[in-house]
Amino acid sequence: MLNKKILVVDDEQTVCDSINKILSRKGYTVENSLNADEAMSKIKETNFDLVITDLMMPKTSGIELLQIIKEHYPELDVIVVTGYASIDTAVKATKLGASEYLSKPFTPEELTTISEKVLSKKKNKPTIITEAPEKKEDLIDVDLPFSEREITKATSRDYVDTLSRSDVPVARTQKRTAFCNTGQRECRRLVTEGVECAGECPIIKKERERAAKTTKGIFQKTNELIDVDMPFNYSEVERLIGAEYIDCLDHSDYPRAALYGKNTVTRHSVLVVDDEPIVCHSLRRILTKQSCAVDEVFDVDIATQKMKENKYDVVFLDLKMPKKDGMEILKSFKEEYPNTPVIMISGFATIDKAVEATRLGAYQFIPKPFTPEEIKNVTAEVLAG
Repeated sequence: MLNKKILVVDDEQTVCDSINKILSRKGYTVENSLNADEAMSKIKETNFDLVITDLMMPKTSGIELLQIIKEHYPELDVIVVTGYASIDTAVKATKLGASEYLSKPFTPEELTTISEKVLSKKKNKPTIITEAPEKKEDLIDVDLPFSEREITKATSRDYVDTLSRSDVPVARTQKRTAFCNTGQRECRRLVTEGVECAGECPIIKKERERAAKTTKGIFQKTNELIDVDMPFNYSEVERLIGAEYIDCLDHSDYPRAALYGKNTVTRHSVLVVDDEPIVCHSLRRILTKQSCAVDEVFDVDIATQKMKENKYDVVFLDLKMPKKDGMEILKSFKEEYPNTPVIMISGFATIDKAVEATRLGAYQFIPKPFTPEEIKNVTAEVLAG
């Protein structure tokens, strides 16, 4: 513990003095800064073991200071403290590399415990020693022992780049597809013809026409009631849910309701895992309007099977699930499918749970009840990335 240096950054002098007093009594060397600029100057001059920074500060906020520190001093641990604690800021700070997140007001015991926890992790962190790679002899081929410099001088650099440890030239491969901005998808025509399609993407056009033919051949609206057991008027349901859902209903709404959104042109695939059907249906209605194909799952085992069978662009996962805790499922998903973004949703959201989920790899943590705008925004953000 002794000789550990801590920098406290807060625009309130009383807060700096209080933290300084608490930690100094524990044997730490503590310095104060009232703003981010002063803090960075001290960090450049002194090797600190820990920075404790306030979130809300004038000019440069604690989040911005955290970004700067992690960019230039990635090994320096940072604890973010704030009197305006929220799940959103906790997730953001954790994503940026904050070691801990502490809400004001806190007790001396809480501050001491969390500081000791962070510093003890640093003490126990293994030192990775990297050995310089063994320099290989600068020979093109063991059977033809010419040096690269010699060959380059006699031919050209381009020719040397085509040679491997066997002097047979490396085959150059050409991409079969390229991303087309017109259709927002991988396209073979762009590679073969060298230009993007003018106007509408022909592939999307064909898909839409095929979907329209299928819908026209199967579903027809009537002016009567949707279902004799559920006597709702078409216009009433259309006003509350949408015209797309109506197109999937007839006098027996149950079988065809499952086809809702299946014939629309979709660009992204989403898995929703929640034991509450109403939550799954709500997310499906929101995401379908965002050109997403949505699979709803109420059971953990089925969700695991779905992940094995399909490739999803994003997963919405409830924190409280029967059979298995959402955190365990998240950990399992991130181990098996590290590149699939997982958004946690919960009616029991806390800052601690949000931080824990973020550390396990969750892209975002959204408390229930959520709004359609929240879901739209986070989905657009994750799919754009």
